[in-house]
Amino acid sequence: MSRHGVALIVVAGLCLSACSQKSGTPSQATTSTNPSPSPALPSVDKLLKRFSTPDGAQDSTADMRLTVELPGGRRDQLEFRIQRKFSPDAISTFLQVTAPREKTDQALLAIERPGKATEATSYLAGLKKLAKLSSSSTITFQETKVTIQELLALELGQYASGEGERATEGVQSVVKYKLTAPADRGLAFPQITAWFQESDMTPVKFELFDERGALQKTAKIEQVREVEGHQTVMRSVIEDYPQNRTLRLETRAIKFNQGLSAALFTEEHLMAVINGSSRRLLEGK
Repeated sequence: MSRHGVALIVVAGLCLSACSQKSGTPSQATTSTNPSPSPALPSVDKLLKRFSTPDGAQDSTADMRLTVELPGGRRDQLEFRIQRKFSPDAISTFLQVTAPREKTDQALLAIERPGKATEATSYLAGLKKLAKLSSSSTITFQETKVTIQELLALELGQYASGEGERATEGVQSVVKYKLTAPADRGLAFPQITAWFQESDMTPVKFELFDERGALQKTAKIEQVREVEGHQTVMRSVIEDYPQNRTLRLETRAIKFNQGLSAALFTEEHLMAVINGSSRRLLEGK
């Protein structure tokens, strides 16, 4: 997501001085009753669009690492590659697990279109059957469920936004927006509160709520870095309250505008990748 500077206005107090009139009676001091108004808040719709679709990028390839912190201090990791292709009418995503080896036959294809529910597909090689999924569908890793929506950068472009509200987060001045999902999109989180630094509108955190308005997860952004001219989230931490888990998501490497072929984002490619990986696992290669 690109940075946008928002000017912070500091209202200074007026230095008042008294002067004597000819009669010797002090004149009445006057103060300003009309302080300068706060600057207008930026449109969150543009911010959310840039968060899910890098400015000017046609595609991206990212190597990711998901670390799950389990009760008792145990940890486990999952590594995967996300390839994405951006166009005005769709965001296409192909995700494949790259480690550990025994899970490399897991892959996912997702197509996001404006104003429509996301179409996600996986493939069951043993049954030779395509499985249709929604944004609220989950995959399980080490007893931990992760929604398709979380793997797709929360699909923030699907939400309707309310007015921004200034607040504080620790010592930071922030702006928060309430986001509401249309009922027909099949999203895992009907409500999200998005928090941004007021100084440059860098994302701070996202609070994810269920249909009852109960807080389910908090995704805190730990690092945002410019990569090839695009402001990119490099590290985030997700606190999963119902499952009592902490998930750490790291962007290990990312490249933009590699000229990814549209053929990568098809069911035929999905089946070929999973069949090939399954065969190699069976052969012990």
